[in-house]
Amino acid sequence: MKLELTPAALDDLRSISVYTLERWGAAQEAAYLDHMWERFEAILADAASYCLRPDLFPGCQIASVGKHVIVFRVNKGRLQVVRVLHSAMDFTRHLPS
Repeated sequence: MKLELTPAALDDLRSISVYTLERWGAAQEAAYLDHMWERFEAILADAASYCLRPDLFPGCQIASVGKHVIVFRVNKGRLQVVRVLHSAMDFTRHLPS
């Protein structure tokens, strides 16, 4: 399976990176992003083991990582990461309709 990050997911990762760097420093920023990429790899290895959320959009699944939630779907052999949202956010306000 191939990993695909939407433009919105890339923006989310950039924001997470900047915030973590400013708030917690370079070491924590690197560690948190490494943990995020490890979760992407785990999802690629076994996407079926993650929680389904069809209430958000068809085929939607989520995976927690730290204080964030990876919102994704598997479609035509691709793992499409739609967003990476803070767990306290209202997901429906930040997802495409």
